Amino acid sequence: MPKSLDLDRLKQFEPSKSEPLRNEHETRQPYAMERWPSREASIDGQISIKGPMTTIQRFKALCKEDRRTYADMLDILITHFEGKQ
Repeated sequence: MPKSLDLDRLKQFEPSKSEPLRNEHETRQPYAMERWPSREASIDGQISIKGPMTTIQRFKALCKEDRRTYADMLDILITHFEGKQ
């Protein structure tokens, strides 16, 4: 006879509601053991920027040269800008 299904064990797969969502870069600790990716919803967003093509091409070239995503490069530029003020 098969075992009965224990529904209480399925609760471990529900997203936690006690911890606020954090940026992936804030939660990583150096030399820590990597964990399985979270099943919680991603907090990614998307924007569209309209501007001169020369500026957009320069930004894309900068990202490609440094091998970074647009979001990573934007974060670097914002952090650098905030540090100057």
